[in-house]
Amino acid sequence: MRGSGRDERNKVIETTGKSVEKALDKALKQLDARVENVEIEILDAGQKGVLSIFGARDARIRVTKKTDSKGIEEIADEVARYIMECLDISYRLFSENDDDATYINIETAGVDGLLIGRKGDTLNSLQHLVGRIVSRKMGGYQRLTLDVGGYLKNRQEILRQKAVKAAERARKSNREVQMEPMKASERRIVHVALTDEEGISTYTTGNGDMRKVCIAPAGKGRERRGGGRPRNRD
Repeated sequence: MRGSGRDERNKVIETTGKSVEKALDKALKQLDARVENVEIEILDAGQKGVLSIFGARDARIRVTKKTDSKGIEEIADEVARYIMECLDISYRLFSENDDDATYINIETAGVDGLLIGRKGDTLNSLQHLVGRIVSRKMGGYQRLTLDVGGYLKNRQEILRQKAVKAAERARKSNREVQMEPMKASERRIVHVALTDEEGISTYTTGNGDMRKVCIAPAGKGRERRGGGRPRNRD
């Protein structure tokens, strides 16, 4: 079989190339993995042929992406616990995992604010750090949410409620409504919350830390070229 095949469930793919090395490069890009995180089976070493043209045959390999013997939830727990112990903070940790992402919530003895930081900046940095470590151990990107005292869940619900109310104001006044400046992850929550709001479009305006979501009634904001339903954009 020529070309490439993929088995997403088992993280196994077959690729071809002018050489085994080129086939491997292709496989690593498709799997988003490093060579130390895969197992390689050479199915056909290929053949250069006369003058590299006549009788040439591509190499074909099967590459399996290795995952840590521990699950993502267990690894994420270990990383989060290690960070808390390094900070010498008393804590309780709760985690849950579904098909799409892992959620970890840390509860502390009165120092949640220290881990959350101003507008969640410290928590955002901690989540980035834990996510990078977990993804590296798992051999590829993993969706992970690190929360402290339920801050992110509460913040998401507040943003959804604010978005719906702002959309209602925009609809009644037939004018755009601007929300307060937000980080990208929070703007995304607003866009998603209003995806199914009929006659409402959302878009982002501003620069840097002052980027904010604008909520506009149909025909008043930036709409999709060529007509059709207003589009959410960031």
